[in-house]
Amino acid sequence: MVKKSASTSAPMARTILLATLTCLIVPASVAAQVPKAKVGTLSAPSTSSWMVAVMEGRQFDIKNGVDVEWVEQPSTASLYNDFAAGSYPMATGGIMTYANQYARGVKAKLFATYQLFGTSVIVNTERGPDIRSLKDLNGKELAAPLASENYKAMTIYMLWSGVDLKSLKTRNFEQPGVAAELRSPTGTAPAGVVFAQLPTRLVMDEPKKFKDLVSADELEKLWRQKTGTEYNWLLGWAVQDDFARNNPDLLQRVHNAMKETVEWFNANTDEALKLVANKTKDPIPILQETVKAGRVKFLQMTAESQEKAIMELLKISVPLGYVTKLPDAAFFHRGLR
Repeated sequence: MVKKSASTSAPMARTILLATLTCLIVPASVAAQVPKAKVGTLSAPSTSSWMVAVMEGRQFDIKNGVDVEWVEQPSTASLYNDFAAGSYPMATGGIMTYANQYARGVKAKLFATYQLFGTSVIVNTERGPDIRSLKDLNGKELAAPLASENYKAMTIYMLWSGVDLKSLKTRNFEQPGVAAELRSPTGTAPAGVVFAQLPTRLVMDEPKKFKDLVSADELEKLWRQKTGTEYNWLLGWAVQDDFARNNPDLLQRVHNAMKETVEWFNANTDEALKLVANKTKDPIPILQETVKAGRVKFLQMTAESQEKAIMELLKISVPLGYVTKLPDAAFFHRGLR
């Protein structure tokens, strides 16, 4: 057997070390070369943070030639106000809210969708044994986060189901407060509006005490019956006019990055939820059941392609006071692929 001398093995070791370092350095150098794009979004436990976790974890932004700098906001007020003030050129969030900003003069457009409507009305069966459908909420006390896009959208389905919204004794809470009200021995509301992983927690923790009044499938079916369109959208992407006009290629890259993020999430959900759990600190079984129940569904499409469905949503929102006036066609960014 021929033994390699130290002089022979040393260059080989240096070559291996150099190759290893190159593998580590190249991604960083690539990231440094791609243009950056600042995007406002809600922080955990919002479902917006799910996509942040996946995009960052898999570097789908870098792969698509853009370095997305997420500005994770602690509240919807800070998210929307800072976008309107121009603190970041793009933001994710409620479609009705961005339509209302547009109606009030904010120079921005909707350029994509990314999350379908998913919201639950959870009933405390001990307090409301007679509540078996949305219509049974008439005259009842309801705990809900009134400023949330989810609550506003849910009232549309309540109306369609025969609920007189004026008959509701609605009490305003943030989401954790709704859950606390439903759980508390001293609470009085028999039902509450919650979303994302919170309804899953309630039902899984105490399945005999809490039930989900209406399934995601039932809500989707009702949407299709009432509007004649396929998708009941909740969240989307808005962009400042100037940025969209001056950076069409960068906007396309951001859209492509999110599209790949969403598609990978939908195709590799169990693996994706590990990334989500690491960020939100939720137990993986809770996240898995949330997705299985259809409470969270992601789908990235251009706003232009979904104009009809979105306008159906906004037509209903105007008389309810959620949008000041119906936006014109210029609200939709054109030309994304």
